[in-house]
Amino acid sequence: MMKKLLTIVMLVFSLSVLAQEKTPVTEADYSNNSVEMADMMRSNGKIYVLVGIILIIFVGITFYLVSTDRKISKLEKQLPAALGQKKP
Repeated sequence: MMKKLLTIVMLVFSLSVLAQEKTPVTEADYSNNSVEMADMMRSNGKIYVLVGIILIIFVGITFYLVSTDRKISKLEKQLPAALGQKKP
């Protein structure tokens, strides 16, 4: 038990130490109004490919969750009948 607790404490401490890394902020950072990567992808037309891929992934995950929910609901309805109990 003590070994697990010590491991958790050391893990949390090591993660907090890594999170404290600081980078200097310059005046150019405050005046920056554009995102170079997004501007480049938009000019090349690749931003639409990225949006399409994200949309496909989102639709896929949503479809998976809905179909899983339907299967679970179907099983929940069948469970009382399988156990020989009345439905509430």
